[in-house]
Amino acid sequence: MDLSDKIAAQGRSPWSIGLESGAASGWPGTDWIEDIMLRTAGPQVYDKWVNHEISWTDPMVKRAWELFGGIARNEKYVNGGPATALTTNFGEAPNVLFAAQPRAYMHKQATFIKSFILKYDPDLNPGEDFSFFPFPSIDLEYGIPALGAADMFAVFKDTPEARALMRYLATAGAQEIWVAQLGKLSANRGVNPNTYPDDLTRKAASILASAQTFRFDGSDLMPAAVGSGSFWSGILDYVGGEDLDSVLERIEETAIEAYKE
Repeated sequence: MDLSDKIAAQGRSPWSIGLESGAASGWPGTDWIEDIMLRTAGPQVYDKWVNHEISWTDPMVKRAWELFGGIARNEKYVNGGPATALTTNFGEAPNVLFAAQPRAYMHKQATFIKSFILKYDPDLNPGEDFSFFPFPSIDLEYGIPALGAADMFAVFKDTPEARALMRYLATAGAQEIWVAQLGKLSANRGVNPNTYPDDLTRKAASILASAQTFRFDGSDLMPAAVGSGSFWSGILDYVGGEDLDSVLERIEETAIEAYKE
């Protein structure tokens, strides 16, 4: 926030935010809420929130949204203001950072955004032309937890061969092939850091491996009616200027029904 204020004081926009993603529009904002929840309510409350053991109108949930709104709804903080955030595609949002005259300086996204940045400007050098820092702590007692999603392996026919394949895919050797070719991060701490394709990805992998707290993407764990429904649309409504209490009450109504199933 200090850095945002410093940049804004110079008449520049510190942030570029993109919430547009076709039928999935709004999902980038859920990652903000999840990261903030982990840093203000802690992992145990985060788990209760994901499992709907606390209401969406709970003060701890509301506080997370307010902190998000302090950036996303702030005309001085966001390039183009909230209206631009709502209409900018998530994969194109970082592009303004690399314009001849940058229109923003920070962008919050998962590590996969590197591929979008390099697709836009393949001459950029990760670690030199752009870098990152983990989303900072808010309430110091909760430190800097890691939030992530994942690629999943699943067995649909239980055979010795399938089990052998699954065991192999989890090994450091197999994971090294995976991360070297696709730029993913491995949860296997035995993976050789030199396997990662660049210093930026190595840094991200180190943060993941050393995190004291890790939680899976909350919206991905929630029933679809909430996690990829009212949560997504609620982000858009809130950034668009709707009253927060109304947004949270509407998501809560959806959750009451969804968690019955």
